[in-house]
Amino acid sequence: MLTLEYITDKGAVLPLTNNNKFKLSNVDGITTANVELASSTVVGMDGDFVNSQRTVPRSIVLDLSIESPEVEEIKRYILQYIKPKQKCTLRMTQNDRETQIEGIVEAIDMPRFTNAVTMQVTLYCSQPYWEDVDYVVQEISETIDLHYFTTEPDDMLYFIDDGIVMGEYDANRTKTIENSGDVTVGIEVRIIALGTVTNPVLSNSAGEYIGANVTMTGNDEIIITTGKGEKAITLNGDNIMSKLRRGSTWLQLQTGEDEYTIDSEDGTEGNMYFTITYKRRYV
Repeated sequence: MLTLEYITDKGAVLPLTNNNKFKLSNVDGITTANVELASSTVVGMDGDFVNSQRTVPRSIVLDLSIESPEVEEIKRYILQYIKPKQKCTLRMTQNDRETQIEGIVEAIDMPRFTNAVTMQVTLYCSQPYWEDVDYVVQEISETIDLHYFTTEPDDMLYFIDDGIVMGEYDANRTKTIENSGDVTVGIEVRIIALGTVTNPVLSNSAGEYIGANVTMTGNDEIIITTGKGEKAITLNGDNIMSKLRRGSTWLQLQTGEDEYTIDSEDGTEGNMYFTITYKRRYV
């Protein structure tokens, strides 16, 4: 079952499906993905060379059919939520997957003086992909937590001469992360220091990396954001772009599986842990 909700920039929610005041009779553009290619030719050679490609913004058109004697009242009800030039979020739930896309109300076509009309709303989505509502969080750490209990009262999971095993070190600092979406996405990396760490760095299986030339102490936190249009690196909230390690790449999470590894210049990887946060995107 598919449900759609229109959410204003202030958080008010207008159900577009299962609404007893109008019917969502048609939606265009919810599965559109158009790519714009730039290419060049060489004299004497067949074909051309593709220089760049990008997915262009999409438009989503909503047809809201009103069949009621109170048509003007219902129009005013809809216009409490949908207003020209306003930012909005369209949220879709289908087959247990909840996604959303942000847009701007580009046009409203609103016939008058009739009791059976279809109001047409056009949304302009500059970021053309649907994305997860909630973030996916992956942790890369050297510590494996073993502190948990059974369902049986007074039943101990572990007991050895030195006491109860609460955790152990994971010697493998390389973790596999899966992006099951349709496109490459940026990530947010959080590096939290448990002790002194010199020049932390995160790398992927292709040999690309991003890091900072800084010395961290206990409870310091570096946040690296690699999403297009929002690239940043901070230490405890302060901009440290000038400390970006030479040769760093703003890592993008490719579709499928990829391996990420944590490291530091002084070999003190056990003094820190990472979280990688991202939202999958879909056509």
